[in-house]
Amino acid sequence: MKEFYQYTIVGAGASGLWLAYSMLKSGLLEHQTLCIVENDLDKKNDRTWCYWAEKPINPIEINSKSWNFIFNESFPDKSESLSPFKYYHIRSQDFYSKIKSELEKCENISWKFEEVKTLKYSNNKVEINSDIDLWYSERTFLSSYFLKKDETTFIRNTPSTKDLEKNKSLFIWQSFYGWRVKTKEPIFDDGKMSMMNFNVDQGNHTQFIYELPFSEKEALIEMTRFGTEKITKNEAEIELRKWMDSKEVDFEIEEYEIGSIPMTTAFDAQPKEINANERIIFIGTPAGAIKPTTGYGFKKMKEYSEKLCSALVSKNNIPSMLRKRRFRLYDILLLQILINKPNKGKFIFEELFRKQPIHRILKFLDEDTNLFEEFLIFSKLPIRLFMGSLLTHIAKK
Repeated sequence: MKEFYQYTIVGAGASGLWLAYSMLKSGLLEHQTLCIVENDLDKKNDRTWCYWAEKPINPIEINSKSWNFIFNESFPDKSESLSPFKYYHIRSQDFYSKIKSELEKCENISWKFEEVKTLKYSNNKVEINSDIDLWYSERTFLSSYFLKKDETTFIRNTPSTKDLEKNKSLFIWQSFYGWRVKTKEPIFDDGKMSMMNFNVDQGNHTQFIYELPFSEKEALIEMTRFGTEKITKNEAEIELRKWMDSKEVDFEIEEYEIGSIPMTTAFDAQPKEINANERIIFIGTPAGAIKPTTGYGFKKMKEYSEKLCSALVSKNNIPSMLRKRRFRLYDILLLQILINKPNKGKFIFEELFRKQPIHRILKFLDEDTNLFEEFLIFSKLPIRLFMGSLLTHIAKK
């Protein structure tokens, strides 16, 4: 007889582990079983997650550093407090270690280290086929990309740019490459972070640098690109070297960080709710956790996992990540500009940071502003660019 689990989570990244942790904390796993499938046996400190909030996300141990102030060399006279927010940094290794150590305390959690290939509805269960195994689950949560082949079957599939264009979805990459550096002399102000500093060569893309100081001698310096083409290691290192050379200090590179995030409208959740009896449910990026114009999603994944578990406990319909229509429109307008006029990205973002208080910008990016606050924001942005983008959007419909 094949194995059976009440729940299966495919993917042990941020969204998968947050969901497993929320299941544990909500009591769902006291008498029910969970299988977590992970195909990466050697997860390291492979990325950085950041978020802003009034209070740090629990468990508190995953937060490695926070900043109260933001500083941008483009506007030297505008060093601002982030109040009421703080900007938090999480090393992925700290997150993986802490959450997994909590999950190991539960005897009803099993792990499989393999790759799921297909899923199939089968007699009120989900049949799960991996490259080496087959088992059944009452519900399956997917943080990986799967394509619905027919009415009963899903197959693993990473959508291509052509697939997204065919579905009339906007798509660019947020790609990044960074150094964690250590200097011989104290040069950093570890109470201030630099967010989206555009004093780098744009290369017909929208490019900027983050500087996140952990001490007076240590910081993460990261080059980021919004564009249809991913940034290469060589391209990023040229700008990172210029950045560090301008500080006129000897330094060592302690760690490297490289990655990319899809910035697309393709995964915007459409239904308001998911039926309580649904057997296969998407989470994470394919469920719309990543904001299309920023790439941020870590905090939203945590919040959604708690809402999802609350629905499972109460046996109610499950909320989706459906966003307010106007914020979806704002993202569409900006993505179209970044795709069609990438040389305008720097100007738009610098105008935003120059003319708006940082707390309003962060609130807006959290989609927590009201219409009046949004009017204050857009009234200071290049209206012709956005009106042109709006007309393009209307023409496509």
